[in-house]
Amino acid sequence: MSDIITIVDQIGRTVVGIKVKDTAKTLTIQNPVIIHVQPDQQTGQLQVQSFPYLFMEFIKGDKTQNNWTFDKSAIAISDVELDDKIVLQYNNINSPKPPAQQEEPEVVKLFSE
Repeated sequence: MSDIITIVDQIGRTVVGIKVKDTAKTLTIQNPVIIHVQPDQQTGQLQVQSFPYLFMEFIKGDKTQNNWTFDKSAIAISDVELDDKIVLQYNNINSPKPPAQQEEPEVVKLFSE
């Protein structure tokens, strides 16, 4: 898989995605995903949630890719290597599974013809 990059966007969200294009002024990321961390009120442990920048269901057609271009003057770019669990979450979000095939229910005749 291509390089997954981590940034903090202009409003402070941690975003990961595949680097598509990198110029002097902009960075384009494919299928960006927001990583949200918050403490669990009951246990005090941190909960990690990830969700796409834009849900694929909002995009017209069968498109499975969307690119977002960020102005480098408004973001912070990291050189961290993400843990495999975060990479797996990213891949799962961006690899929609086809709908499960449902078997046709057996027709039960109530009355003989």
